Amino acid sequence: MKNNLYIEKVKNHKKIFTNLEEIYEKKWKWQDFFWNKNPIILEIWTGLGNYFSKNVNDNKQKNFIWMEITYKRCFKTAEKSLGKVKNNDNSQNNLELKEKNDNFVLVKDYWEKIPEIFDKNELSETIIFFPDPWDKSEKTKKRRLLQKNFLENLYKITKKSWKLFFKTDHKEYFDFVLSELKKTNWKIVFKTYDYEKEGLYDANSITEFEQIFRGQNLKVNYLEVER
Repeated sequence: MKNNLYIEKVKNHKKIFTNLEEIYEKKWKWQDFFWNKNPIILEIWTGLGNYFSKNVNDNKQKNFIWMEITYKRCFKTAEKSLGKVKNNDNSQNNLELKEKNDNFVLVKDYWEKIPEIFDKNELSETIIFFPDPWDKSEKTKKRRLLQKNFLENLYKITKKSWKLFFKTDHKEYFDFVLSELKKTNWKIVFKTYDYEKEGLYDANSITEFEQIFRGQNLKVNYLEVER
């Protein structure tokens, strides 16, 4: 950890929150933080920020919060969203900013902490693309993010009629999530085991992980659920 060159960069970055007290005190105050009443979109750990940075810049009428625990991903995502760092792949065009970005912030904390970070009905949408499936053993499977408890907490902090979007290349994990959702009040509005066949694929709006999986000819499972 001492040799991690990104630690100080993250701690001193104006778009990244690392102080837990500072993070938690914004619960139910995120609209005040952004100085508007625009929808708040949460994205949880989807690579080095290609998809997030494009979303931030294509949707100025929305506010975006990224949750990640690794220093490098936090820093790279923040810099990409500010247009300061070029992408290292072909998943999207590099950003050309026309104005200053004030519609996003990064939170360096664990995703299980969402009840401490957001209040009831505070979020509009949540995006979770290609989380670790933890499929090596029954013990590691318990570390999967999208389980009943997390889904119930997310349900509470999501506004009515708004959605959770989920992608994975791992069919067994996808089926697991479907079974966990049945234990909650979430309503499944769309699901597919091959979202490219549904005409949903956009080469200019994918994560780094999705580019890798496409190169391996793996099908992408996609899910939309509504509160």
